[in-house]
Amino acid sequence: MKKIKVLKSTLHGKGVFAGEDIRKGERIQYIKGKNVKTVRKTKRSPKSMSTWFGVGRYVWIDPGQTPFRYLNHSCDSNAAVAGTKTLVALRDIKEDQEISIDYSMTDADPHWGLRCQCRSKKCRKHIQAIYTVPEEVFQRHMPYVPRYFQRLYERTHGRSSQGSRSLPKKQHAR
Repeated sequence: MKKIKVLKSTLHGKGVFAGEDIRKGERIQYIKGKNVKTVRKTKRSPKSMSTWFGVGRYVWIDPGQTPFRYLNHSCDSNAAVAGTKTLVALRDIKEDQEISIDYSMTDADPHWGLRCQCRSKKCRKHIQAIYTVPEEVFQRHMPYVPRYFQRLYERTHGRSSQGSRSLPKKQHAR
């Protein structure tokens, strides 16, 4: 397990930061929290679950008061959630650098959307559920996209769940 700490973030309020250098592909930590089963039924529902991570159909991790409640979004994230609870580095992360994930990679709710303020050169301006992400974003997060979200993305983009690395160069229009 890598050391992490919560500090003031330039992305949003507080954030999770590396307490040591982390190499690409290394497990950072397991996301702590309780599993919650629920169905979002309205556009207001997602607001009450703003710090939760989707891990499957109607299954979420509520990080409660753990540091993971401060894990911020970036369209050019340096980490991803692998499986259901493992935070993995997508690229090298230096000590004291903020750790960020792409929230779209763990959400399938058609009611959810967020105006992005990450200010990265790759900013999509508005983030939504996984089936809306461009192909290159999806591929950059593979193989760390939780299996349920892989299948949803592939089904939405007209592919079977076999060979997700060879999806067509096609984006879902919204």
